[in-house]
Amino acid sequence: MPTPLPVVIGMHRSGTSMCANLLHVMGADMGDENFNVSPANARGHWERPDLVGTNDNVFVTFRRQWALPSHILNLPDGWLRHPRVQELRHAAANKLRPRLEAGRLFGFKDPRTTLLLPFWDQVFADIGAEPRYVLCIRNPAQVVRSLALRDKMARGQAEYRWLHYNLEAIKGIATAPVCIVPYEHWFTDAAGLGARLAAHTGLPPASLDALHSVIAADLRHDDAELPPAAALAARLHHLLELNSARPTLDLAVRRFAAQCSDFATLAQPLLIDMEILRTSVSEQRRVIGDLTNLVRKLRVELGQPP
Repeated sequence: MPTPLPVVIGMHRSGTSMCANLLHVMGADMGDENFNVSPANARGHWERPDLVGTNDNVFVTFRRQWALPSHILNLPDGWLRHPRVQELRHAAANKLRPRLEAGRLFGFKDPRTTLLLPFWDQVFADIGAEPRYVLCIRNPAQVVRSLALRDKMARGQAEYRWLHYNLEAIKGIATAPVCIVPYEHWFTDAAGLGARLAAHTGLPPASLDALHSVIAADLRHDDAELPPAAALAARLHHLLELNSARPTLDLAVRRFAAQCSDFATLAQPLLIDMEILRTSVSEQRRVIGDLTNLVRKLRVELGQPP
């Protein structure tokens, strides 16, 4: 019988850390010793460095790191069969297998997993685990605001990333069981949210003390005056909210996500060309900078003003 394994996914800045923290308080092993407390996450990111490293190594293989504009590009056809990806798959399975056998319910959280669900499904099959996906969602306009503050990211790029992450989540989850956690529910219906998480993962329900130890009003930084997100993102967010009480994704949200994904696929060649152009311009600027420094050095050696 497969071993249940809670996996917290969702777009960055959508409450994934808070969710992993609560699951840990409820009894799951959701983190290692260092929870990476930072100004962006006052109570920690709740990420396992080795598994985050696995995700990052997949992205590095195809130049899709978070810090690059190419992060929004689809992974190339056949990426799962790439030798490096298969090497990472077997390494991840070897890391997780003894953790699952330790007795305590083991789980992990990393937003980047959202884009790599086919990879992790292979790992889970290798180790006999049944993922219990917990999808954290948040108003895209608020995510855009948060990313602008943390990463100085432009609104359009941040909103496209929100769309990309949630479309990949829906595609990867498909008809599997899922618990959708709207960020706003942490502050309006924490008890109900905790009950749904317990039912989905098999953990005991969270006590009020447990809820209060994780959730605090000062953790919420929403801006009620923000302009709404673009219609496509707003519609997808609304459909996901409607699914938050369901144990699986309904046909309406899966159909809408499929239509959006079809459009995004059509846009991929343009996005790739833009990335090639951006890389070319960046390289030209580097060469010009190197030549400028060389000219200055030569002028100094010749006794001329730089």
